[in-house]
Amino acid sequence: MNLIEDKLMKQMLLTVGISFVLSRLMVGNLFFIIPLMVQAPKFSDRKVSLFSVGLVALLVLSTELIRSKGALSSTEGRLLLLIGMFIPTVLLVAAAVWIALDDWRTVHRYLASCIFGVVASLAVVIYFSKPSEALLRVDAAMLRTFQVVLGQTTQGAQGTSVGDFESLYRVSLMAMGALLSPLCMILIGFNTFLALSFQGRYDSTFSYRVSRWKVPEETLWVFLGGWTIVLLLLIGRSGYLPRAMALQVALGSSVIYAVQGISIVLHFALRKGIPINTTRFLTTIFLLVFLIPGVNLLVVFALPLLGVTETWIVYRRIE
Repeated sequence: MNLIEDKLMKQMLLTVGISFVLSRLMVGNLFFIIPLMVQAPKFSDRKVSLFSVGLVALLVLSTELIRSKGALSSTEGRLLLLIGMFIPTVLLVAAAVWIALDDWRTVHRYLASCIFGVVASLAVVIYFSKPSEALLRVDAAMLRTFQVVLGQTTQGAQGTSVGDFESLYRVSLMAMGALLSPLCMILIGFNTFLALSFQGRYDSTFSYRVSRWKVPEETLWVFLGGWTIVLLLLIGRSGYLPRAMALQVALGSSVIYAVQGISIVLHFALRKGIPINTTRFLTTIFLLVFLIPGVNLLVVFALPLLGVTETWIVYRRIE
């Protein structure tokens, strides 16, 4: 092994180590693929970058298996392991696809990275909609955990009963079933954007390139068809599963158009000469979506609407 190869190997192992450590942290496990994506272009051989993703996947899985060793003998223990591995698996697959398709356009690359997460989300909702005895036991365990955590948070607020906790738990679970795909897409999008912004931190054209992002025209049919089906299911008062599936598709297409909406806003800011830090701008939007009630609704509805209306209104002219 020559000096350059030795240096690259050390870089790869360091990246794997940082990624694995992040995956063990409460917040870091949502962003642990960023080091893998940032370092990928430094390796001329794509297989080396993909190997690093596989190595992190092996470390994460091995750690979870060791932690869950005592519970794996039961069906519910294995189900809890699968639930715990859902987000890490979605992110690792997204990172592998992103790295493998480094010669694709950014938006197409992002959409390809989301495919597994969307399909897995739909499969999870279908599977959990048909409860078995093991699923019912897992559900009961999760309800008890929810009651303990929320009870500690509210510190036994007056007027709060066990029935109230269970109702809130059921509503939260149903909402998660309808939002799982778009949440995965947002999480993957934020990881990929942070990786891109770190790679382009010395590139003066980075903001301009972001302002030119445009989704494929075919996405419009998914957007219109998804929301039409949601409306029809609401009018027909269908069961939970069809509505949850339709909402996942409709909201997922809205996330894609929100990306285009963000690009349009950035385009106007650059055209007006407004100094704007693209990374901070996207991070602020991400935090608004997840942390601030009321304002997040404005972001969730306004940005996709802005993005989809560019189908008929030309907001960005090449000057």
